[in-house]
Amino acid sequence: MRIGTWNLRLCPTSTSTSERGQAIAAWMDAQAVDVWLLTEVHRDWAPRDGHLVVSPRRSDDVECKRWAAIESKLPMSELTTGDSPHPGDEGLVLARLALDGTSVLVACSVLPWKGAAKYWNGLPPGQFDQWRFVLDHHVRRITAERRPGEALVWGGDLNQELTPPTWGGTRDGATTLRAAFEYLGLTALTQGLSHLNRLSHSIDHLAVSADVLAERVEVHRPTWADHKDLSDHAAYIADVWLPASAAGVTGVDSVGGA
Repeated sequence: MRIGTWNLRLCPTSTSTSERGQAIAAWMDAQAVDVWLLTEVHRDWAPRDGHLVVSPRRSDDVECKRWAAIESKLPMSELTTGDSPHPGDEGLVLARLALDGTSVLVACSVLPWKGAAKYWNGLPPGQFDQWRFVLDHHVRRITAERRPGEALVWGGDLNQELTPPTWGGTRDGATTLRAAFEYLGLTALTQGLSHLNRLSHSIDHLAVSADVLAERVEVHRPTWADHKDLSDHAAYIADVWLPASAAGVTGVDSVGGA
């Protein structure tokens, strides 16, 4: 299974009205990724060969914009927010994939950055406390949805490096994020990889269950024809293998009838 994460920046559409969206979609399609964990995405982003599930409406009341989405060619079902909404829900989307008789839980997150409270209602004061508040909620949601023995893929724009120097996050954040991955039994495939700016480590991550095997992890910096960046984030792609021991529970109702 080929997985990837990319922050599309400013939620472009992939319709004929968006030249940038068309360029982004063309580059994505050329990567042959089975499951994309997308951030800063448009609600109406149209997968060319697959299905899309998006996080709940943002509290800044921009109806068409979403913090997180999962796009996949594989059969999948969306897992919706519970009856007691939490401010952190707008930064999380969950889906369950059906893959060769097994199930895989996929989670895409956006965690708060410095200044996030301007766009994101209900956060406590302080950059680290805001980030930790949403992180803890996402870990609880993932834990509650995960079935015994089920493989897990989690990633997105977590706004935190795993190793110093810290440019987008904090030292406490790096320690806390590593602990969250460990708690969920995940291996971070993006630890130590570079940011788009090549001056710090990535704040976008892909993490997989420890028994899922990663064959190759790639960093991409997609550009226009004139070599200007298509986004202010690099894209990260990995090829992973699910051994029999990672098999979860079957019986997934797929989006779009796939």
